[in-house]
Amino acid sequence: MMAEDTKNANNEKRYSLASLDDNIEREPVFYYSREHRLSRASSAVKALYDGKAGKIGVAKRLFGNRSNAMLFIMIIISFTMLNFVSKYARAKISVKLGGNTVELAILKEEDALILDIAKQGPKTGVAYSGEVEITVSPAKVKSESKLNESETPPVFFHSVYFSHTGYDSFLISLPFDINENEFILLLKTANEQKSVKLRAKQ
Repeated sequence: MMAEDTKNANNEKRYSLASLDDNIEREPVFYYSREHRLSRASSAVKALYDGKAGKIGVAKRLFGNRSNAMLFIMIIISFTMLNFVSKYARAKISVKLGGNTVELAILKEEDALILDIAKQGPKTGVAYSGEVEITVSPAKVKSESKLNESETPPVFFHSVYFSHTGYDSFLISLPFDINENEFILLLKTANEQKSVKLRAKQ
């Protein structure tokens, strides 16, 4: 009786080991349920799978969040500033002459062109004082082949006097056509000269 029980126990053990070997050798089976996975997904994912998700518009791409909106605004500001500088950069020019800072501009006032000169002396040290010769001519003149023999390129000569005081201001009327826009300006002292190109501004 004892021997028979031992035999049965050995057979059961062998059977269980054989079953275990069969389970180990078998490939695992995975079960996938799309419906079950989507039931746990967010509403945005569900809308995407249902085809209800709308296309993102240009405005939403640009202003969808704060960083995009700030970047767009910075681009617009940069473009505006570059456009302004390219158009008006030469409307007012500051040069150094004899230690003085001289600001130059040509203004269009009614039917006249006005040369505006503002001289500011240095805070410390010695700066030039005395006569300054000024020569002005349009930047674009007729070609030599179109000039008459008696006609010369238009040039305007004038002179001003820089005083010992810190600030001097001069307004000089220019005898040129109001439609002229760009001019070559030469400032000359006894020891120095500066040449600049100015655009007339309204």
